[in-house]
Amino acid sequence: MTSTLKEMKKYKHCYLWIMPFFILFAVFYIYPAVSGFLISLTNFDGLGTVAAADHVGFKNYEKLLGDDKFWKSLLNTVLIWLYIVPLRTFLALILAAVLNSSRLTGKRVYSVIVLLPYITAVAVAAIIFRILLTTEGGLINVLLERCFGIGPVGWLDTTALSKVSVAFMNIWRMTGYFSLVLLAGMQKIPSSVGEAASIDGAGAFTKFFRITLPLMVPEIFFVMLMSTIWIFQNVGDVMVLTQGGPMNSSTTLVYYMYQNAYEYSKMGYAAAITYVLFAFLVILSVFVVKNYYGRTEE
Repeated sequence: MTSTLKEMKKYKHCYLWIMPFFILFAVFYIYPAVSGFLISLTNFDGLGTVAAADHVGFKNYEKLLGDDKFWKSLLNTVLIWLYIVPLRTFLALILAAVLNSSRLTGKRVYSVIVLLPYITAVAVAAIIFRILLTTEGGLINVLLERCFGIGPVGWLDTTALSKVSVAFMNIWRMTGYFSLVLLAGMQKIPSSVGEAASIDGAGAFTKFFRITLPLMVPEIFFVMLMSTIWIFQNVGDVMVLTQGGPMNSSTTLVYYMYQNAYEYSKMGYAAAITYVLFAFLVILSVFVVKNYYGRTEE
């Protein structure tokens, strides 16, 4: 104990340099997190002060168990996740492989082009997709009718396709970003590995599936985990594209939280939804890191 204190005193100037980080972390992360949990134990409506709100204990959490809209929004979120993660991971891998090809020229230009949807504002992306997906006069419906004789499809107006439309927009926006993450993983694979496989007669497809993919598993898991977290936290796509409709068919968990907080003035209930989501994401992250990354290190 004494030696530890001596070591700390010896490097006390170092702690002064990192102190601003911990102060900012406490102010902008720890304090809001604690405050949010305390709000979830009240019936705070956003007016007045939290201290003046009635303390209801864990009743907000108990109410979630019998809230049909909560469970529907959770199911919608899971279905959107199922639509997005496998397809986006596959497309990101394909894009990364193309950008990593030695035959491709102008890689920097293509990397910027691939990243453009990611840096596009959600509102702008929603306007683009509304033009594409509107039932009457939407560009996709016009093409379907002229090329295949298919009548107008209610991409945004039917319960079956509203989630698909949200997923489609999200895939368009985020695939480029994740492709660059996977590209970074591909570029760290030693070129000598591929050269040795070529000497042994391996073709491009064999090298990709037998060498590149197995060595890319950590990056693929990272992309899938980050995709999951972002999907469960995403509110912008639903808010500006479908507003959760029709009939709550595209209402996600975070959008339902937003509705409770800012449309229904149920801040306490919204905070409870937030902490249920937070607990789920923490458990998922710990499970993935412990069961996959822990094993790879062993």
